Amino acid sequence: MVSEESAPNRCYTIAQNHWQLRVARITPTTFQVVHGDTLVFEGRLIIENNGQPINLESVQWKFRHRADRVEQWGQISHVDQLSINMNYYFHQGALVIEYLARNSIPTRLEIRHEVHAKDLSPVGQLSTPLPEVNHHWHRRRHGLPSDFLVQSASTDLFREAFSATQWIVLDKM
Repeated sequence: MVSEESAPNRCYTIAQNHWQLRVARITPTTFQVVHGDTLVFEGRLIIENNGQPINLESVQWKFRHRADRVEQWGQISHVDQLSINMNYYFHQGALVIEYLARNSIPTRLEIRHEVHAKDLSPVGQLSTPLPEVNHHWHRRRHGLPSDFLVQSASTDLFREAFSATQWIVLDKM
């Protein structure tokens, strides 16, 4: 296991079959999905509060790397302290990203990666045959505690928790 104290230019990689996920400390708000030696997808982290984008440049991201998982977390100063945690792993032929955020004030957080398929025009012989890419990714947002604030008279000790899962299906490509 590699902890958050690793070198600043470290790239965290997990793999399944010919697929690899890469998250680099130098570009912590993006990830790459590679098949063999070919870049297939890139994802860019988007965090919005009440529909407004949150600037992520000042976040001090930390990482934990295990053989089958990369965990990334950080604190954002936005009105109040916002804690963000993401877990990347492969499961049943898909890359899965789990998001969890906590905030002490009711907000409408939106956290996801904007995923783009790369141009896969043939550029010579590939070391590993590339499957056909059909842009197959999904996202599911889990409920928010603030959805129930209307029914509650007291919001003391309230902590908003955002939870979502995003996945890119790789085995159907």
